[in-house]
Amino acid sequence: MPTPEIEQATAFTAVIGTTPVVIVLPRMRAALIAESGALVTADAWIAALTEHGAQPMRDTDFVGDPAPGWTVTIGRGLTAVRITGPAELGEIYDGSLEADTAWRERVAGLHHIGAGLVVISGTADSMTPDAALEMMETERAVWIRAATELG
Repeated sequence: MPTPEIEQATAFTAVIGTTPVVIVLPRMRAALIAESGALVTADAWIAALTEHGAQPMRDTDFVGDPAPGWTVTIGRGLTAVRITGPAELGEIYDGSLEADTAWRERVAGLHHIGAGLVVISGTADSMTPDAALEMMETERAVWIRAATELG
């Protein structure tokens, strides 16, 4: 399945329990229609992430090692981030990132032990923190643990 193009996305940082996460919200929802006209999936974005290792977010345990092919590259000063999946998926976000000191310290600690960073994405009604929270609470989110690279 081809990965839907994202014209615009936004990213937020949060700490869920004790786990620092980055939340990526695309501007759109994408339906995937087969050549026959049949609906393949109502949300091609979620389907593409799931096909590449993302798991439905039904709890906040986030257990596991970084998934193969997934990388979060955090730029100097932790003000920019680039998130890439396996080669077939490619880049899912490249842009600004706002994070407080506690989040940054937790990410640096996880990076030091090779634990990676949890990336959450999904289908939200808008590109706001409140919409991201609602997306997670209504189980319209998926998550993946990615390796980190610090700039």
